[in-house]
Amino acid sequence: MEQQHDRSYHRLFAEPALVEDLIRHFVDESFVPQLNFAQMQRVNAKFHADTLERRDGDIILRVPYLDDPVREIYLYILLEFQSTCDQWMALRVGTYTLLLYEQLIKEEAISAAGQLPPVFPVVLYNGNTRWYAAQELKPLISLPPSTPLWNYQPNLRYYLIDESRYPEGKPGTLSGFVFRLENTKDPDRILGIIEELAQTLTPELHSLRRAFAVWIRRVVIPHKGIPLSAEETEDLDEVKHMLKANIEQWKMDIREEGREEGREEGREEGREEGRKEGMEKGEATLLAKMLELKFGPLPDWAQAKIAGAHKDTL
Repeated sequence: MEQQHDRSYHRLFAEPALVEDLIRHFVDESFVPQLNFAQMQRVNAKFHADTLERRDGDIILRVPYLDDPVREIYLYILLEFQSTCDQWMALRVGTYTLLLYEQLIKEEAISAAGQLPPVFPVVLYNGNTRWYAAQELKPLISLPPSTPLWNYQPNLRYYLIDESRYPEGKPGTLSGFVFRLENTKDPDRILGIIEELAQTLTPELHSLRRAFAVWIRRVVIPHKGIPLSAEETEDLDEVKHMLKANIEQWKMDIREEGREEGREEGREEGREEGRKEGMEKGEATLLAKMLELKFGPLPDWAQAKIAGAHKDTL
């Protein structure tokens, strides 16, 4: 499930508009307004480590940083997707950062002065549990606070975006639609969010509409347990109409299952009541016959008392 989540996010956040929206609205850092997203480029990450396979969930972007008017500075945004909490996340992010630096050196993609570019690691988390992992490498190293060895230890920090902190997203944001869909369980509300999304994404944003359609069709709807036909589509409006029809059918099926369960329970209760009633009648008849054999014909009051007695009394 985690790999499916990562692949779907990889497709979704391959859209520059969505990445820009995420960074602008959900990263609270002063340097964000100085990033030139209009010239943002995707970096094809080719690096591997012996113990770390390159995952589909990792996205690396190169964005001009406008802070220095004298020289060009590019910020590399390393975007990592997580559906589970990883206590070694800071170590993994640090490894990816160093591997990225090695790749840039091999490709001679560093500055004219021979300096490495800055890297901004971002972890986007949509798991169900609280994120408990340290956000920097230092807490993972076993050393007392006062030792001079800290001067020689590596350290790196990543920025965490925890979707559970924004169950309603943020008004007017594209990333907010992602957060709302993942945090919502009500099928009718899911449909309403998708309808709002379809109205927000104009036809000119066809690539982003297609990415959302695939993500909703293959990940969101199955994860919510809503049955859907096997028909594949990459059109957001078609997904919306398909979902609407299936939600209505799903509700009808649930209601019918409820009615059938009620009928079955009623039949079972009726059978049980019938068994109890039959046992009580049989015990009453047996007692009446025994009394008649001993005392002769029973008066009306005795017969009435036996007929109305509880089985325990009989």
